[in-house]
Amino acid sequence: MKLYSYSWRLLCVLALVLLLNAQQPASPLQAQASGITSPAPGSAVSGAVTVTGTAANDSFQRYELYYKQEPNGDDAYIYFDGSTRAVVNGQLGIWQTSDLPAGIYSLRLRVVRPDGNYSEHFAPNLSVNQQAPIVEEPTPTPEFSETQSNDVTAGGPTPTPIPIDTPTPLPQPTPAIVNVEQPNLGVTPAPEPTPTEALVAMGNTGSTGNTGSATGTGGAAGNTTQVGANFTGELGEALALDRLRERFMSGVRYSAGIFLILLAIFVGKRLLEWTLSRAG
Repeated sequence: MKLYSYSWRLLCVLALVLLLNAQQPASPLQAQASGITSPAPGSAVSGAVTVTGTAANDSFQRYELYYKQEPNGDDAYIYFDGSTRAVVNGQLGIWQTSDLPAGIYSLRLRVVRPDGNYSEHFAPNLSVNQQAPIVEEPTPTPEFSETQSNDVTAGGPTPTPIPIDTPTPLPQPTPAIVNVEQPNLGVTPAPEPTPTEALVAMGNTGSTGNTGSATGTGGAAGNTTQVGANFTGELGEALALDRLRERFMSGVRYSAGIFLILLAIFVGKRLLEWTLSRAG
C-alpha cells in the first residue's frame, strides 16, 4: 500500500515538472532558424556585398561563410568570413566581389556545434559582376490619320520634291595662239671667200719677201701654217725614232741578260764536273 502511494506521488511530481517546462517560452536562439537572408537567391551583386542572416542554435560554437563559382563542386567553396559570436538577424560578414570574374556564384553558411557537427544554409544563383540585359525599346510605328490613309489608298496627290539648284560652271576663256615671227633685218651673212688662183699666187709671191703690202701679209700667214705642219711631222718622226731606239735597247738588254744567265749555268756546270773529277 505504501509502495502504491509513493509511486502515485512520483507520477504527480513528474507531471508537474513537464507542465512547467511546457509553459516556459523558447529561448531566442531556439526561436530563430539559422540562414542567409541577404543577398537573396537569384539576385545580382557587385563590389562589397553585406551578408546578413542568423547563425545561432542551442549549442553554438562558431559560424563560417563560404562562396564558390558555379557549376563547381562542393570542394570549390572558399572561406571568406566567420565568427565565434552568434548572430540573430544581423550582419554575418562582407563579401568582396570586385576582383571576382563575372559569373554565377553560391554562398554557404555553416553553423558549427562544439561536438564538431554542423548545419549548412545556402544562397544560390547569385549573379556577380554581370550587367543587366539591355532591353531595347520598340520603335514606335508612325500613326496615320484617317485623312492621310484615304489619300494614300485613293491615289491622292504626292508631295512634290523641292528642286535643288545645280550650279552651272562658267565658260572658261580659250587661250589665243599667236604666231610670233622673228623680224628680218635684211642682213645676210657674207659667204666665206673661196681661194682663187690669183690669191694663191699672191700668197706665194708674198712669201718671197714682199711684206709691206696686203698680199705679202696673206703669204706670210700661209707660210706660217706650212712651217707648223712641217714641224709637227718632224716631231712625230723624232718620237717614232725614239720609241724604236728604246725598244731596240730593251731587246739588247734582255738578250744580254739571257746570255749571261746561260753562260753562268754553263760555267757552273764545268766547275762542278771539274771538282767532281778532281775529287775522284
